[in-house]
Amino acid sequence: MKKIDNKYFKRIFHIGLITLAAVFVSCDNELDINNDPNNPTEVPYATLLSAAEVNLAYTFGGDGTRMPASIVQHYSGHRGQPLNYGQYNITSADTDGLWASIYDILIDLRSIEDQTRTSGDNVYLGASQILQVYTFSVATDLFGDIPYSESLKGASNITPAYDKQDAIYASFLTILDQAIVNVKSNAGAKPGTADLLYSGDIAKWEAFGNSLKLRLLNHLSKRNPTQALAFLQTNPLLISTNANNAKVSFGNIATNANPIYQFDVLSGRKDQAVASTIIENMKSLNDPRLSLYFLPVKNNGAGLAGQYLGNLPGQDLDDSGENLFSRVGPAFASINSAVTLISASEVEFIKAEVYFRAGDLANSKIAYDKAITNDFAAVGATDATTYIANPLVTYNNTLQRIMNQKWITMFQASYESFVDWRRTGFPVLTSPATNRTNGVTPRRLPYPQKEINVNGASLAAGPGIPVPYVTLTTKVWWDN
Repeated sequence: MKKIDNKYFKRIFHIGLITLAAVFVSCDNELDINNDPNNPTEVPYATLLSAAEVNLAYTFGGDGTRMPASIVQHYSGHRGQPLNYGQYNITSADTDGLWASIYDILIDLRSIEDQTRTSGDNVYLGASQILQVYTFSVATDLFGDIPYSESLKGASNITPAYDKQDAIYASFLTILDQAIVNVKSNAGAKPGTADLLYSGDIAKWEAFGNSLKLRLLNHLSKRNPTQALAFLQTNPLLISTNANNAKVSFGNIATNANPIYQFDVLSGRKDQAVASTIIENMKSLNDPRLSLYFLPVKNNGAGLAGQYLGNLPGQDLDDSGENLFSRVGPAFASINSAVTLISASEVEFIKAEVYFRAGDLANSKIAYDKAITNDFAAVGATDATTYIANPLVTYNNTLQRIMNQKWITMFQASYESFVDWRRTGFPVLTSPATNRTNGVTPRRLPYPQKEINVNGASLAAGPGIPVPYVTLTTKVWWDN
């Protein structure tokens, strides 16, 4: 079957994005008669920041989550590409678009960094550094070693070498410390409405940077299980309320619609569905978020309309008529649903895990309860207290309980659940009956075909050219 991509909707989205960014910065920039507005020599970094933030949310709320969502059994497509992902039939051609989008975002963010190092606008500089670390971190977590120190140099180096993941992570931590200093300096121009995350709020950017640092330190739980705790003990400012969540909102028209809505609704594909694994798990817990996370079966051709049902992972049972399976629901897939990069709920789940590993069960429970309560409030669910009191939900001094609940909460950010599963083994996943990896759950994505074609020498000299379906099952550095 010919694979169908989402290029049309990406194109109209970017047209809307350019217009949106221009609106946000138009009031902040006076006309300079020495510059020809029809032939700009350098894109203003206010425009670049708006564009990068929306592109980042669009990429990781869409392409960046679909493949890992199928691996961790949040999604289970029933035909076409989504079915292939659920059967672990993930090839280098499948990651071309995601890789390109990631580096496009990074190019814009690096341009902000280059401009602001000269201009002294340190708030913009710090914000760009935090977002670069965020974007690079998802890339290396998905792929392993990636072009890093030699990347983003444009025509001067179109074949950058691959950096080792351990060195990349060490760099992340250094850059985040610098970024927080830059943001807190309050020096230079302030982003204002050009900043779609926080409108230039310094404290919120500091909390975002620290929360990202905590996330990354926790990713290293197999390598250095005490590092995240040591950071927590410094009492850093973290995202602690939903009002401070790092999220990007989308609009009410096709050109700036939520990425899941574009893929599931506007594209007309109808080949995506949610996995029975998460649906049945939430039903078994009487989880009030079920109707917010998912839509019931739409049509009654099979007599199932109104029920919440997921597709078995990897099952090839066509549901183009929307008679069998649920789709992503209003909390995450309405036309204007926000995409969250880091939430107060995620931060509390990280704290719950860190305290658990340290043997501090009292603080672990406090954080666990807060994490669930925060997510209920964020998606508009009620009665978190009753849910937490459910014997199948209430804190029971096990890592599995923490990670299972985090897996539910992280439904929108499956790339993080993919990290969590690799680190902890939770939730317990079942291998699809039909799969391309002999029943072994993938542990990374394959490098893209275009990278093999254009930068094959660097790839061969570094992690190596991916072997179909074998490389998928090999571990990244922090997973060992």
